[in-house]
Amino acid sequence: MPTQKRNVLACGFAEDDIIAEALGENSPPIRQKVQRHLTTCPDCAQRLEQYKQVHLQLRSLPAPETGLAAARRALDRQLTHLTADARPRLVLSIWDSPIGPLRIGTTDKGVALVEFASPDDPSNSAKRLEEKFTVEHAQGHGGAIAALTRKLEAYLSGSRQALDWVMDDALMRSDFQRQVLRAASEIPYGSLTTYGGLAERIGRPTAVRAVAQALRYNPLPIRIPCHRIVGSNGSLTGYAGNKITLKRDILSVEGIPTVPSRSGFAIAQDQLYVGRQTEQIFCRPSCEASEGDRAGNRIFIASRTRAEAIGYVPCGVCRPDLRPIHHAPVPRLG
Repeated sequence: MPTQKRNVLACGFAEDDIIAEALGENSPPIRQKVQRHLTTCPDCAQRLEQYKQVHLQLRSLPAPETGLAAARRALDRQLTHLTADARPRLVLSIWDSPIGPLRIGTTDKGVALVEFASPDDPSNSAKRLEEKFTVEHAQGHGGAIAALTRKLEAYLSGSRQALDWVMDDALMRSDFQRQVLRAASEIPYGSLTTYGGLAERIGRPTAVRAVAQALRYNPLPIRIPCHRIVGSNGSLTGYAGNKITLKRDILSVEGIPTVPSRSGFAIAQDQLYVGRQTEQIFCRPSCEASEGDRAGNRIFIASRTRAEAIGYVPCGVCRPDLRPIHHAPVPRLG
Protein backbone atom coordinates (compact mmCIF):
# COMPACT_ATOMS: atom_id res chain seq x y z
CA MET A 1 0.00 0.00 0.00
CA PRO A 2 1.60 3.34 -0.99
CA THR A 3 2.61 5.72 1.81
CA GLN A 4 0.62 8.95 1.91
CA LYS A 5 2.77 11.98 1.07
CA ARG A 6 3.21 14.36 4.02
CA ASN A 7 3.30 18.12 3.61
CA VAL A 8 6.65 19.43 4.88
CA LEU A 9 7.07 23.10 5.78
CA ALA A 10 10.15 25.21 5.04
CA CYS A 11 11.44 24.59 8.59
CA GLY A 12 11.35 20.83 7.91
CA PHE A 13 8.40 20.05 10.19
CA ALA A 14 5.34 18.07 9.08
CA GLU A 15 2.34 20.37 8.52
CA ASP A 16 -0.01 17.41 9.05
CA ASP A 17 1.13 17.21 12.68
CA ILE A 18 0.41 20.93 13.18
CA ILE A 19 -3.10 20.48 11.74
CA ALA A 20 -3.75 17.41 13.87
CA GLU A 21 -2.60 19.37 16.95
CA ALA A 22 -5.12 22.11 16.16
CA LEU A 23 -7.82 19.43 15.92
CA GLY A 24 -6.71 17.71 19.14
CA GLU A 25 -6.07 14.43 17.31
CA ASN A 26 -2.33 13.93 17.95
CA SER A 27 -1.12 11.01 20.05
CA PRO A 28 0.81 11.97 23.24
CA PRO A 29 4.28 11.35 21.66
CA ILE A 30 3.44 13.42 18.59
CA ARG A 31 1.92 16.14 20.75
CA GLN A 32 5.13 16.35 22.78
CA LYS A 33 7.16 16.56 19.55
CA VAL A 34 4.95 19.39 18.28
CA GLN A 35 5.23 21.33 21.55
CA ARG A 36 9.03 21.02 21.53
CA HIS A 37 9.13 22.30 17.95
CA LEU A 38 6.84 25.25 18.69
CA THR A 39 9.28 26.54 21.30
CA THR A 40 11.90 27.11 18.58
CA CYS A 41 9.73 27.94 15.56
CA PRO A 42 7.53 31.05 15.87
CA ASP A 43 6.18 30.53 12.33
CA CYS A 44 4.70 27.16 13.25
CA ALA A 45 3.38 28.55 16.54
CA GLN A 46 1.52 31.25 14.59
CA ARG A 47 0.32 28.66 12.07
CA LEU A 48 -1.09 26.51 14.88
CA GLU A 49 -3.06 29.44 16.29
CA GLN A 50 -4.52 30.13 12.84
CA TYR A 51 -5.61 26.52 12.50
CA LYS A 52 -7.19 26.61 15.97
CA GLN A 53 -9.20 29.71 15.07
CA VAL A 54 -10.46 28.10 11.88
CA HIS A 55 -11.29 24.94 13.80
CA LEU A 56 -13.48 26.95 16.18
CA GLN A 57 -15.42 28.31 13.20
CA LEU A 58 -15.85 24.84 11.76
CA ARG A 59 -17.48 23.47 14.91
CA SER A 60 -20.72 25.20 13.98
CA LEU A 61 -20.75 23.81 10.43
CA PRO A 62 -22.38 20.53 9.41
CA ALA A 63 -19.77 17.99 8.32
CA PRO A 64 -20.79 15.23 5.90
CA GLU A 65 -17.52 13.42 6.64
CA THR A 66 -15.72 12.61 9.85
CA GLY A 67 -12.13 12.06 10.76
CA LEU A 68 -8.85 13.86 10.10
CA ALA A 69 -9.08 13.69 6.29
CA ALA A 70 -12.48 15.41 6.22
CA ALA A 71 -11.38 18.02 8.76
CA ARG A 72 -8.24 18.77 6.74
CA ARG A 73 -10.26 19.34 3.59
CA ALA A 74 -12.57 21.67 5.48
CA LEU A 75 -9.58 23.51 6.96
CA ASP A 76 -8.03 23.93 3.53
CA ARG A 77 -11.25 25.44 2.18
CA GLN A 78 -11.57 27.85 5.08
CA LEU A 79 -7.91 28.89 5.02
CA THR A 80 -8.08 29.52 1.30
CA HIS A 81 -11.03 31.81 1.90
CA LEU A 82 -9.46 33.60 4.85
CA THR A 83 -6.13 34.20 3.11
CA ALA A 84 -7.37 34.83 -0.43
CA ASP A 85 -6.18 38.44 -0.30
CA ALA A 86 -2.96 37.76 1.60
CA ARG A 87 0.32 37.50 -0.25
CA PRO A 88 2.66 34.65 0.66
CA ARG A 89 5.77 35.54 2.62
CA LEU A 90 9.18 35.52 0.93
CA VAL A 91 12.25 35.70 3.15
CA LEU A 92 15.33 37.05 1.35
CA SER A 93 18.90 36.29 2.41
CA ILE A 94 22.21 37.28 0.84
CA TRP A 95 25.04 34.75 0.79
CA ASP A 96 28.56 35.69 -0.26
CA SER A 97 29.23 32.54 -2.30
CA PRO A 98 32.42 31.47 -4.11
CA ILE A 99 30.87 32.79 -7.35
CA GLY A 100 29.71 36.09 -5.86
CA PRO A 101 26.75 37.32 -3.81
CA LEU A 102 23.62 35.21 -4.17
CA ARG A 103 20.16 36.38 -3.14
CA ILE A 104 18.12 33.39 -1.95
CA GLY A 105 14.37 33.67 -1.38
CA THR A 106 12.42 31.09 0.63
CA THR A 107 8.71 30.65 1.29
CA ASP A 108 6.77 28.24 3.49
CA LYS A 109 6.82 25.84 0.53
CA GLY A 110 10.53 25.92 -0.27
CA VAL A 111 13.15 27.88 -2.22
CA ALA A 112 11.49 30.18 -4.75
CA LEU A 113 14.39 32.37 -5.87
CA VAL A 114 18.12 32.29 -6.50
CA GLU A 115 19.58 35.48 -7.97
CA PHE A 116 23.10 36.60 -8.73
CA ALA A 117 23.07 39.82 -6.73
CA SER A 118 25.07 42.69 -8.16
CA PRO A 119 25.36 46.34 -7.03
CA ASP A 120 25.13 47.52 -10.64
CA ASP A 121 22.12 45.34 -11.46
CA PRO A 122 19.57 47.74 -13.01
CA SER A 123 16.57 45.65 -11.98
CA ASN A 124 14.95 46.45 -8.65
CA SER A 125 14.46 42.93 -7.41
CA ALA A 126 12.76 43.80 -4.12
CA LYS A 127 10.16 46.04 -5.79
CA ARG A 128 9.36 43.36 -8.36
CA LEU A 129 9.00 40.69 -5.69
CA GLU A 130 6.76 42.84 -3.51
CA GLU A 131 4.11 42.68 -6.23
CA LYS A 132 3.69 38.98 -5.47
CA PHE A 133 4.99 38.45 -1.93
CA THR A 134 5.23 40.02 1.46
CA VAL A 135 9.00 40.40 1.43
CA GLU A 136 11.10 40.06 4.56
CA HIS A 137 14.87 40.35 4.86
CA ALA A 138 16.55 37.74 7.02
CA GLN A 139 18.87 38.84 9.79
CA GLY A 140 21.95 36.64 9.94
CA HIS A 141 22.53 33.32 8.27
CA GLY A 142 21.25 30.73 10.68
CA GLY A 143 18.46 28.17 10.51
CA ALA A 144 17.05 27.06 7.20
CA ILE A 145 19.20 29.36 5.04
CA ALA A 146 22.38 27.97 6.60
CA ALA A 147 21.34 24.43 5.64
CA LEU A 148 20.68 25.58 2.07
CA THR A 149 23.99 27.39 1.68
CA ARG A 150 25.96 24.48 3.14
CA LYS A 151 24.66 22.26 0.36
CA LEU A 152 25.32 24.90 -2.27
CA GLU A 153 28.84 25.48 -0.96
CA ALA A 154 29.48 21.73 -1.14
CA TYR A 155 28.26 21.71 -4.75
CA LEU A 156 30.48 24.65 -5.71
CA SER A 157 33.47 22.95 -4.11
CA GLY A 158 32.84 19.84 -6.20
CA SER A 159 32.00 17.58 -3.25
CA ARG A 160 28.26 17.43 -3.96
CA GLN A 161 26.55 16.71 -7.30
CA ALA A 162 22.92 17.55 -6.59
CA LEU A 163 20.97 20.11 -4.59
CA ASP A 164 17.95 18.48 -3.00
CA TRP A 165 16.38 21.79 -2.06
CA VAL A 166 12.58 21.70 -1.90
CA MET A 167 11.37 24.16 -4.56
CA ASP A 168 8.47 26.59 -4.74
CA ASP A 169 7.58 27.31 -8.39
CA ALA A 170 5.71 30.55 -7.61
CA LEU A 171 8.06 32.66 -9.77
CA MET A 172 7.88 30.43 -12.82
CA ARG A 173 6.03 32.34 -15.52
CA SER A 174 3.99 29.68 -17.32
CA ASP A 175 3.31 25.99 -17.73
CA PHE A 176 5.61 26.07 -20.77
CA GLN A 177 8.46 27.40 -18.66
CA ARG A 178 7.81 24.73 -16.04
CA GLN A 179 8.03 22.10 -18.78
CA VAL A 180 11.33 23.53 -20.05
CA LEU A 181 12.84 23.78 -16.57
CA ARG A 182 11.72 20.26 -15.72
CA ALA A 183 13.50 18.97 -18.85
CA ALA A 184 16.62 20.97 -17.99
CA SER A 185 16.62 19.38 -14.53
CA GLU A 186 16.91 15.96 -16.17
CA ILE A 187 20.29 16.74 -17.78
CA PRO A 188 22.79 14.88 -15.57
CA TYR A 189 25.63 16.45 -13.62
CA GLY A 190 28.74 16.85 -15.77
CA SER A 191 26.70 16.73 -19.00
CA LEU A 192 25.32 19.21 -21.52
CA THR A 193 22.76 19.52 -24.26
CA THR A 194 21.88 22.33 -26.65
CA TYR A 195 18.86 24.64 -26.71
CA GLY A 196 17.70 22.79 -29.82
CA GLY A 197 18.23 19.47 -28.10
CA LEU A 198 16.13 20.58 -25.14
CA ALA A 199 13.38 21.82 -27.48
CA GLU A 200 13.29 18.36 -29.06
CA ARG A 201 13.14 16.71 -25.66
CA ILE A 202 9.91 18.51 -24.79
CA GLY A 203 8.40 17.79 -28.21
CA ARG A 204 8.73 21.39 -29.46
CA PRO A 205 11.65 21.25 -31.94
CA THR A 206 10.81 24.61 -33.55
CA ALA A 207 10.52 26.45 -30.22
CA VAL A 208 14.24 26.97 -29.69
CA ARG A 209 13.92 30.71 -29.03
CA ALA A 210 11.06 30.17 -26.59
CA VAL A 211 13.11 27.53 -24.78
CA ALA A 212 16.04 29.94 -24.53
CA GLN A 213 13.76 32.64 -23.08
CA ALA A 214 12.31 30.21 -20.54
CA LEU A 215 15.82 29.36 -19.39
CA ARG A 216 16.89 33.00 -19.37
CA TYR A 217 14.26 33.73 -16.73
CA ASN A 218 14.86 30.61 -14.65
CA PRO A 219 14.12 31.75 -11.07
CA LEU A 220 16.22 28.94 -9.57
CA PRO A 221 19.57 28.74 -11.40
CA ILE A 222 22.01 26.07 -10.20
CA ARG A 223 19.17 24.18 -8.47
CA ILE A 224 17.59 23.94 -11.94
CA PRO A 225 20.78 23.56 -14.01
CA CYS A 226 20.19 25.81 -17.01
CA HIS A 227 23.99 26.20 -17.13
CA ARG A 228 24.02 22.74 -18.75
CA ILE A 229 22.32 24.10 -21.89
CA VAL A 230 24.53 25.63 -24.62
CA GLY A 231 24.21 26.98 -28.15
CA SER A 232 24.19 24.68 -31.18
CA ASN A 233 27.86 25.55 -31.79
CA GLY A 234 28.78 24.97 -28.17
CA SER A 235 28.79 28.65 -27.19
CA LEU A 236 27.88 29.70 -23.65
CA THR A 237 24.97 32.04 -24.13
CA GLY A 238 22.06 33.57 -22.29
CA TYR A 239 22.94 32.75 -18.69
CA ALA A 240 21.14 34.84 -16.03
CA GLY A 241 20.83 37.66 -18.54
CA ASN A 242 24.40 37.89 -19.79
CA LYS A 243 26.59 36.41 -17.05
CA ILE A 244 28.60 34.12 -19.31
CA THR A 245 31.66 34.06 -17.05
CA LEU A 246 29.46 32.70 -14.26
CA LYS A 247 28.20 29.98 -16.57
CA ARG A 248 31.79 29.02 -17.39
CA ASP A 249 32.70 28.95 -13.69
CA ILE A 250 29.74 26.73 -12.76
CA LEU A 251 30.50 24.34 -15.64
CA SER A 252 34.10 24.13 -14.44
CA VAL A 253 32.79 22.83 -11.10
CA GLU A 254 31.27 19.90 -13.03
CA GLY A 255 34.48 19.24 -14.97
CA ILE A 256 33.31 20.73 -18.30
CA PRO A 257 36.26 22.24 -20.24
CA THR A 258 35.68 25.54 -22.06
CA VAL A 259 37.70 27.60 -24.51
CA PRO A 260 37.63 31.29 -25.53
CA SER A 261 35.42 32.07 -28.52
CA ARG A 262 34.28 35.09 -30.50
CA SER A 263 31.18 35.39 -28.33
CA GLY A 264 33.08 34.86 -25.09
CA PHE A 265 33.39 31.16 -24.26
CA ALA A 266 32.36 27.81 -25.71
CA ILE A 267 32.57 24.24 -24.54
CA ALA A 268 35.61 22.33 -25.79
CA GLN A 269 33.64 19.84 -27.88
CA ASP A 270 36.75 17.92 -28.98
CA GLN A 271 37.42 17.15 -25.29
CA LEU A 272 33.94 15.84 -24.47
CA TYR A 273 32.34 12.47 -25.04
CA VAL A 274 29.07 12.29 -26.96
CA GLY A 275 26.30 10.36 -25.27
CA ARG A 276 23.48 8.82 -27.32
CA GLN A 277 20.51 8.68 -25.00
CA THR A 278 18.36 6.11 -26.79
CA GLU A 279 21.18 3.58 -27.01
CA GLN A 280 22.81 4.58 -23.68
CA ILE A 281 26.17 4.60 -25.48
CA PHE A 282 28.98 7.15 -25.25
CA CYS A 283 31.36 7.89 -28.12
CA ARG A 284 34.48 9.83 -28.89
CA PRO A 285 33.63 13.24 -30.42
CA SER A 286 34.64 12.17 -33.95
CA CYS A 287 32.83 8.82 -33.95
CA GLU A 288 31.08 8.03 -37.25
CA ALA A 289 28.34 6.16 -35.41
CA SER A 290 27.09 9.37 -33.78
CA GLU A 291 27.16 11.52 -36.89
CA GLY A 292 23.75 12.75 -37.95
CA ASP A 293 22.20 11.83 -34.61
CA ARG A 294 19.41 14.27 -33.73
CA ALA A 295 20.19 16.94 -31.16
CA GLY A 296 17.55 15.73 -28.73
CA ASN A 297 19.20 12.31 -28.48
CA ARG A 298 22.71 13.46 -27.70
CA ILE A 299 24.44 14.93 -24.69
CA PHE A 300 28.02 15.99 -24.16
CA ILE A 301 29.69 14.32 -21.18
CA ALA A 302 32.71 15.55 -19.24
CA SER A 303 34.48 12.25 -18.73
CA ARG A 304 34.34 8.50 -19.09
CA THR A 305 33.75 8.27 -15.34
CA ARG A 306 30.70 10.52 -15.59
CA ALA A 307 29.38 8.63 -18.62
CA GLU A 308 29.56 5.30 -16.82
CA ALA A 309 28.11 6.82 -13.64
CA ILE A 310 24.90 7.73 -15.50
CA GLY A 311 24.61 4.29 -17.08
CA TYR A 312 26.24 4.74 -20.50
CA VAL A 313 28.48 2.07 -22.00
CA PRO A 314 31.40 2.56 -24.44
CA CYS A 315 30.66 2.60 -28.18
CA GLY A 316 31.81 -0.55 -29.95
CA VAL A 317 32.89 1.44 -33.03
CA CYS A 318 35.13 4.21 -31.68
CA ARG A 319 36.02 2.36 -28.43
CA PRO A 320 36.38 5.28 -26.00
CA ASP A 321 37.28 2.74 -23.33
CA LEU A 322 40.43 1.82 -25.28
CA ARG A 323 41.10 5.31 -26.67
CA PRO A 324 40.08 7.69 -23.90
CA ILE A 325 40.14 11.45 -24.32
CA HIS A 326 42.97 13.14 -22.45
CA HIS A 327 42.79 16.78 -21.47
CA ALA A 328 44.21 18.99 -18.77
CA PRO A 329 42.26 19.11 -15.50
CA VAL A 330 39.53 21.76 -15.58
CA PRO A 331 40.38 24.63 -13.18
CA ARG A 332 38.06 24.61 -10.19
CA LEU A 333 36.79 27.57 -8.23
CA GLY A 334 39.35 28.76 -5.76
